[in-house]
Amino acid sequence: MTRSRSFHRFHRWTAKLRRRSLRSALPEPREGELQPTHSVSEVRCKEWQRDQLQDLIENEELEVIV
Repeated sequence: MTRSRSFHRFHRWTAKLRRRSLRSALPEPREGELQPTHSVSEVRCKEWQRDQLQDLIENEELEVIV
């Protein structure tokens, strides 16, 4: 392999490694990957709040009836 060819191959290889590391650092989902839209703790918290609100509404309805 000539010197210039090996030089260019080396730089293409390092550029490829650099692109890979940059892509892996991005928080965006890559094509073909499934990413959760919300964290599990956030979903649990919202569900707990909704459940508590529903209990309050039910208790108020029972008090109105009595």
